[in-house]
Amino acid sequence: MDMSVAFGARLVRARLAPPASALFSACLLACAAACSSTPSSSDTPTAPVPSAPPGGDAAEPETPAAAGPAPAVVFPKTSQRERSTGHAWAFDGPGAAPRKLEISAAEAAGYTVIDLGNGWVPYIFSEKTVGLDDLQTNEYRKRYVDLANDRVDADGEPLDPHERNFLELYGIPPTLQVIDEEWRTAEREIEPCLQSAGFDPAVLRGWTGGVIAYENDKKSGDARRAAFLKSKLEKDLKKLKLGPDLAAAEDHPKLGPTYAAWRALQARLDVIDHAQRRLRCEKMFLSAEGEGKYTPGEFDSATTHALAQFEKKHAIMGWGHFTKENLEALARGQAESAHRRLLRVVEERTVSGAGVVEDGSAARWKPKFRYKDAAGDEHALRDMVRESADAVIAALDLATPESARKQLDKLVELAGGNFDELLVAVKLPPRPDYYREDMPFEVVIDRGDVWYDFPFDKDGKRLPQPRERYPHLTIYTVYEDQKIPLVHWRTTIGSWRSEMHNGAEHYKYKESDVGPRVWKEIVAAPVWIPPATTPPRELVRRKWKDGRVRTVVNNAEFGPSYTSAYGLVAAYHIKEIKNPDGTVKAELDNSIRTHGSVDYMSILRRFSHGCHRLYNMSAVRLFSFILQHRSFVREGQIKLGFAREFTHEDQTFKIALKTRGYRYKLAAPIAVEVTEGRIKGNRKTPIEGYIPKPSSTPAPADGATTETAGPAAAEAPDPG
Repeated sequence: MDMSVAFGARLVRARLAPPASALFSACLLACAAACSSTPSSSDTPTAPVPSAPPGGDAAEPETPAAAGPAPAVVFPKTSQRERSTGHAWAFDGPGAAPRKLEISAAEAAGYTVIDLGNGWVPYIFSEKTVGLDDLQTNEYRKRYVDLANDRVDADGEPLDPHERNFLELYGIPPTLQVIDEEWRTAEREIEPCLQSAGFDPAVLRGWTGGVIAYENDKKSGDARRAAFLKSKLEKDLKKLKLGPDLAAAEDHPKLGPTYAAWRALQARLDVIDHAQRRLRCEKMFLSAEGEGKYTPGEFDSATTHALAQFEKKHAIMGWGHFTKENLEALARGQAESAHRRLLRVVEERTVSGAGVVEDGSAARWKPKFRYKDAAGDEHALRDMVRESADAVIAALDLATPESARKQLDKLVELAGGNFDELLVAVKLPPRPDYYREDMPFEVVIDRGDVWYDFPFDKDGKRLPQPRERYPHLTIYTVYEDQKIPLVHWRTTIGSWRSEMHNGAEHYKYKESDVGPRVWKEIVAAPVWIPPATTPPRELVRRKWKDGRVRTVVNNAEFGPSYTSAYGLVAAYHIKEIKNPDGTVKAELDNSIRTHGSVDYMSILRRFSHGCHRLYNMSAVRLFSFILQHRSFVREGQIKLGFAREFTHEDQTFKIALKTRGYRYKLAAPIAVEVTEGRIKGNRKTPIEGYIPKPSSTPAPADGATTETAGPAAAEAPDPG
């Protein structure tokens, strides 16, 4: 972009920005001048003298950079100026030494300050708004940090030495310190283990047999049959004097079919065997300190749960079956695997620091969409997540596994030997002109194809109810009288689910309300209060810990927890009843929420109990973004005194919930329109009331929502 054009664009943004942003920017400039290490008689801040990196030689004072475009407006909520560290390390790309800058000076100079420290949390778990005296302790914040640092599990219990949390898909990426330690462990222990085990990634890459599905620990007998066929081939080859090489039977008119059957079975066994070698070396199994107990080549319960762990580590949405995607990941080298994991973490921190949300989903949905800026120029929809992350990756020189490994060492050094406190400053691409401190948002939830017909026949057999159009949530910002889509994501709607009625389980249709609603509050770490109709079996779970299976209250689903039925964050759908003059007469809450969920397969394929689910990591991004660009009152923890006793399998359990979550009250509500969708089938309205269950078959909205979210997720894993 031409400098004059860039400067003009920034002037347009400055003119259109709310007064608070302008005042905040002026404050940054003043603070930068006051904090500069070199006195200046000018109102323009002078570049501070850079400090030497820890352990290095004293740095020569750098020549101030040539004057560039005016710095972009820094929005107060994304500023790091109140951080106790006081400084950030500015990175300007490969070959440029990092410079230690005062935070206010860095932000005034157009840098975005990004938190790479161990104590990072997304904005929904912030406890104070920059520039305001509104400190409110967030009770789940510490648990979030401990989970990200591999200190505790979902219940707050310390992890065993070999255990790790792989929670990216659940909205909790690991810290850079965890990544650094994993990478060092890979070099020191895993790579020698794989070499000793004879692990061959070519076996995994060469598999062309499609999905290898786990079949509920059903013994396949493949190993026994393969051994039989191999023995038969060896005997037949010897009898025919064709030599010991089994390949000699491949084109033989009589032995060819036997060879083909053996080769197909053996290829499958080899894939499972070599995958097990990697899973064992990486200690992905649940027992034997991560090394597991399993039969080589047998796709047993221990292996599928280890594979599910591996999928979560590499952010693969799967069920613990062997697929093309996870076989490709299993075949990757340790350095490439660690590098990809690092880049995902850097992306998440960048999104948080930059306060952006556009991930390209809206552009893929509406590739021809154009909007006009204040000057009348047209613009396509952008992928601000990718653009911003790429800028940080380039500035920090993280683009390759080799450079990233070296840079991790440098970052550790800059942070004083660990990642407890580490802020970096990077110049990011300018944001679109529609960005504001207080942005107007509108939400549309398209319910997609909807079936109201009862999904079972008279014999209890599930009837097909195909969907071509799936539910989607789109959030728009309104700028210059234009509705601009920011993200377009898959979500869920309600359907039939199991509920207790008159002491027995029945089916009931859970409707997703249609029509105008509003979001008036956002709740971080929300708590779900199970209704009296919840079957007791859903109020408990079995947990593998300390070498045994324990039945415990399913507190993880109630929350606060990333495994809560409402995930890490929720917005409540409120129906406003208005007077003729437009004023609000009453508000109705039908318990419908837009919220995060660990049950990512329900978002891909199934249904909810009426709410609109998002992947936890997407919900965290979305509602953090809204709070960063929307006025709110920080109300903090909502006190709750809820207790209930219930009986399951002749054992008494007690639920005790003390909070509803951490509430942000929006200064102005966000309009949400839930469309009717396309009604399929014969019925045009939902069936009211309860229907006796014709069989034990789960209803469409029944499904696993436990922390494993993998194979047999509703059951405790077998020791393995």
